[in-house]
Amino acid sequence: MNENVLSKVLTIVVPAYNAEKYLKDNLDSFCIPELLSDFEVLVIDDGSTDHSANIAEEYVKRYPDTFKLITKKNGGHGSGINTGILNAAGKYFKVVDADDWVEKEPFMRLIQVLKNSDSDIIASGFYWVYDEGQKNKMEFTRKLEMKMPFAGVDYNKEYIFDEIADRVYIKMHHITIKTAILKEHKIKIDEHCYYVDAEYITYPIPYVETIRFVDAFVYMYRLGRQGQSVSIEKMQLNEKNYDKVIESLLTFYDRLEDEVICSEAKKKYIAGIIARIVAGKMKIMLSYPAINSRKLSMIDFDKYLRKNYPAIYYGNINIALSILRRTNYLLYGIASMLVRHKYS
Repeated sequence: MNENVLSKVLTIVVPAYNAEKYLKDNLDSFCIPELLSDFEVLVIDDGSTDHSANIAEEYVKRYPDTFKLITKKNGGHGSGINTGILNAAGKYFKVVDADDWVEKEPFMRLIQVLKNSDSDIIASGFYWVYDEGQKNKMEFTRKLEMKMPFAGVDYNKEYIFDEIADRVYIKMHHITIKTAILKEHKIKIDEHCYYVDAEYITYPIPYVETIRFVDAFVYMYRLGRQGQSVSIEKMQLNEKNYDKVIESLLTFYDRLEDEVICSEAKKKYIAGIIARIVAGKMKIMLSYPAINSRKLSMIDFDKYLRKNYPAIYYGNINIALSILRRTNYLLYGIASMLVRHKYS
């Protein structure tokens, strides 16, 4: 991709599946007249059976130079992102889920930074926003995901990623990344699968050299709506998806030895990401009634990691999992009870 001929500084990809209830909030948040020429919004309709495509088409008609609608057969969230990567024309790339939105002033600040930056990743902040059914989303309770990316951060500085890799964790909603990295290295994540955010934030890392942080909380991440995939019930139902993502991540990690050139700092960072996903898998296993067969399954999986992926095993920062390991899983029953009580 020749960045010198790009007319847009940013491609925003909105994967949408049956999102008619939320999509207008999402797309309205980008309708900032003074910025419309700076970015494109690709709404990827993932085989919706509701009016999502019709809603998107209204914005295409109003702002044809900014909004584009791409319709496709259902393939899941990852498929929407993959399609977005293939069709993106902006210098930078960001995913904003159809039920989320961006805040005007912080988004304007992000665009300004993108215009004047050549860093591989631009990281901005986000809020957890709790939707409890209020009609006005301004009434939703907000919680900062984190106040700052690390102590002493200089928001005006371009950092070498390796030099701060042990101090940061860049989540899906933080990240705005150079489109060229995704295209040139053929980044592709699993389709027909939940929880692929972990793949999206992991696979480009070996190719990232620089990162810059924006002092702006751009992304509003909606939580609490019925059926959301991060609820413990949904995680139980989709446990095999979690397993698939972990398997894909471990396969990718294995490739860092031979096929993908990766610094030690980045490799350790990637191990830390996978360790967090492993902790999520353990939470799912603990959320079921405590029976000996599940306990043995957890122990076997843990032994497998310790033997084959020690950097991932020892990269764990989850306190509950650390306690289970230190007590040789003697507290398994209590841990299971506490997890089930928390999510009951």
